Amino acid sequence: MLQSLEEWSACQFGRHAPGLATLRRWARDGLIFPPAQKVGRKWLVEPSAAYLPAGNLVPVRPTAAMLQRNPLIKRIMERHNGPAPHLSKSKPPR
Repeated sequence: MLQSLEEWSACQFGRHAPGLATLRRWARDGLIFPPAQKVGRKWLVEPSAAYLPAGNLVPVRPTAAMLQRNPLIKRIMERHNGPAPHLSKSKPPR
């Protein structure tokens, strides 16, 4: 069952909970894992979600599945790094 940011924050931080604007920024910036979901005008999170400070994040190279789901990521990666040979649909020349 999903919780509102306020409920989640009260459980996670108690009386030291950050303000609602901070919680919304964390949700928008993806600093809560599993990611918060925006439903209408409210952000909802799993009760077991955790705050991940930006300094503790590790860059992740996109997987083939991620690129298939999001063609924008694929175009950005190809423009930056060139086509990824392991993700190409065509066979390499012999």
